[in-house]
Amino acid sequence: MEHNLSAQSRREFDRAVRDTLNKLGTLLKLRAQRFDDFFKELLTTSKREFHDMFKKTYGIIYEQNSYVFTDLFEELERYYAKGQVDLGEAMENFFNTLYQKMFTVLNAQYEFDDKYLGCVGEHMKELKPFGDVPHKLSIQLKRSFVATRTFSQALNVASDVVTNMVKINPSPDCVRALTKMTGCPACQGLPELKACSNYCINVMKGCLAYQAELDADWNNFVDAMEKVTDRLLGPFNIEMVVEPIDIKISEAIMNFQENGPEVSQRVFSGCGKPLLGRRRRDTTELEFESLQFERSEDAQNGESNIVPTLDKLVKDIRQKVKDTKQFWSHLPYQICNNDHVAASPAKDDSCWNGAMKARYELQITGDGISNQQTNPEVTVDVNRPSSLLNEQMFALKTITSKLKNAYNGQDVEWIDAEESSYGSGSGSGDGNDIEDDDMEGSGDSGHFGYGTGTGSGGTRQFPRPPNNDMDNNLHPLGADGGMDRHRPRNNTSGGSSANARPKISVTRAVTSYLLPIVVMWFGGIFSDWL
Repeated sequence: MEHNLSAQSRREFDRAVRDTLNKLGTLLKLRAQRFDDFFKELLTTSKREFHDMFKKTYGIIYEQNSYVFTDLFEELERYYAKGQVDLGEAMENFFNTLYQKMFTVLNAQYEFDDKYLGCVGEHMKELKPFGDVPHKLSIQLKRSFVATRTFSQALNVASDVVTNMVKINPSPDCVRALTKMTGCPACQGLPELKACSNYCINVMKGCLAYQAELDADWNNFVDAMEKVTDRLLGPFNIEMVVEPIDIKISEAIMNFQENGPEVSQRVFSGCGKPLLGRRRRDTTELEFESLQFERSEDAQNGESNIVPTLDKLVKDIRQKVKDTKQFWSHLPYQICNNDHVAASPAKDDSCWNGAMKARYELQITGDGISNQQTNPEVTVDVNRPSSLLNEQMFALKTITSKLKNAYNGQDVEWIDAEESSYGSGSGSGDGNDIEDDDMEGSGDSGHFGYGTGTGSGGTRQFPRPPNNDMDNNLHPLGADGGMDRHRPRNNTSGGSSANARPKISVTRAVTSYLLPIVVMWFGGIFSDWL
C-alpha cells in the first residue's frame, strides 16, 4: 500500500506540473507560429507585388534582369530562415549589381567587359548614383529583419525551455513529502482531507526548487521581449519596411536616371572611354518610364491595411509573454490552487497539516534552491547540479542577449540554424488540445491565476509538526528517472558574395554560445553600430 500511495502521489504531481508547463509551452508555440505565418505571408505578398509592378513599369528590361531583385528577396528569406546572411553585405551587393546593370542599360551603345564593370563598381560609393536610398533602406531593412527574426526565434526558444523543464524529475525526498501530503490522510481514515494550502506550497517549493531557479533569467527574457516589441510596433516595424520596398527601390532607380549622363561621364573619366558596340542601339527604347503604382488611397497616404493586423498580433504576444513574468516562482502556488491538490486557504482549520487535521502553523519558505535549506517539508540537496536546468538557463541568457542587441539596432549572430522552413523552431508542448487563450486560475495574482497563499516568505527555521520525522520515514518507489540559383554571377564589386555561408570556427561558436553575458554587455565591439 505504501508503494502504491507513493506511485500515485508521483503520478499526480507529474501530471499537474506537466499540464501547467505544457499549457504555457503550447501558448508560446502557437504565438510563434502565428507570427511566423504572418511574416511569411507579408514577405510573399511584397515579393509578388514588387514583381507585378516592376514588370508593368519597366517591361522587358525588368524581366531580363529580374533575378537581381528576386535574389534580394531570397537573401531576406534566407536570413529569416537561417540567420547566416550578412544583411549589410547583401544590400551592398544588390545595389552594386543594380548599379552596374543600369549603367550598362543606359550606355547600351558600348561594350563592357568584366574588368571595366569592376572599375564601374569601384566608383559607386564615390558617385552615389542612387542618392541616399541605399544607405537608408539598408539600415531600415537590417534593423527590422534582425528584430523580427530575433523576436520570432525568442518565442520558439521560450517554448522549448518550458517544454524541456517538464523533463526534470522529482527527487526521492520530494516523492516522500508528496506521499505524506496526499497519502497519509487516507491512512488515518480521512481520505477526503486535502493538504493545508501553505503546507502544500512548502512541499511544492521543495519539489520545484530547480524550476524556481529559472525565474530570474525568465524575467530578464520577458523584459527584453517587451522592449523589442516596442521596436516592432515603432521604428523597426517590419511591415512598414517590407511593403513599400518596391517604391523605395524605384526611387533609387529614378535618382540614377536623373543623374545618368553625369554619372556616366565621371565613370568614363575614371575608367576610360569604352569601345562602341557593333550596332549602336537607339537608347530611347531603353528609357525607364516614370513610376505609376496603383496603390490604395490609404497606402498612398502612408497608411497600411496590414498595420492593424500586425499591431494586434504583436500586442497580443507582448501581453501573453508579459503575463508569464514570475511564472516559475509562482508555479508552486498555481499547482496548490487546484482544489484536487490542496484545500482552500479559507479552510485553514480543517485541512491536513502533515500530521493531523489542524491548522498548518509553519511559514512559507523562500524561492529557489538556496532557500530550501529552511524548508521544513522537503530536504533539497543545494549542491546537486542539474545539467538540464543549466542548459535552459543558458538558452534564456543567450536569447536575452540577442534580444538586447536587436533592441539596440545591432547585429545578432546566428550559428545553429537548422530549421527546415524559415522562421520555424524546434520542440513543442504536448498540450495540443489546450486552448491557447484565457489561462485562468483562482488566485489573487494576475499572472496566469497564481495564488499568493498565506503567511510570509521568511526563511527562519521552524520546528516540525508532531510526528513529522516519523511520517517522513517512508520507503516509496524511487523517482522515475526513472533559394540558391544555378547560374553564374559576377561579383564585380570585389566583395564576397552574400550567398556564401560563413564557416563557423570554434572561437566564434564559443563566443556566441559560451559567453552570453559578454555578448550582452560588449556586443557592440563585434556588431555593426548603426
